[in-house]
Amino acid sequence: MKKYIPDFLIRFASGKMMALEIKGQDTPQNRTKRGFLDEWTKSINTHGGFGHWSCDVSFDPADIPDILRRTSGSRS
Repeated sequence: MKKYIPDFLIRFASGKMMALEIKGQDTPQNRTKRGFLDEWTKSINTHGGFGHWSCDVSFDPADIPDILRRTSGSRS
């Protein structure tokens, strides 16, 4: 069993948390990791004691501002 550490953990001013992965290409291994991350996110949110979490992946650095805006709920 290997430990998984996401590329970035982001805490928004609203208190929301996000695990953000940065990938150059989508591989079967990366899809498997994202499946486990999605499962973990659902579990941690069901627990309710660790705040609200989301997860996302960027394949292009230009996507990151949109991902952050969408997840934070910010309109600017």
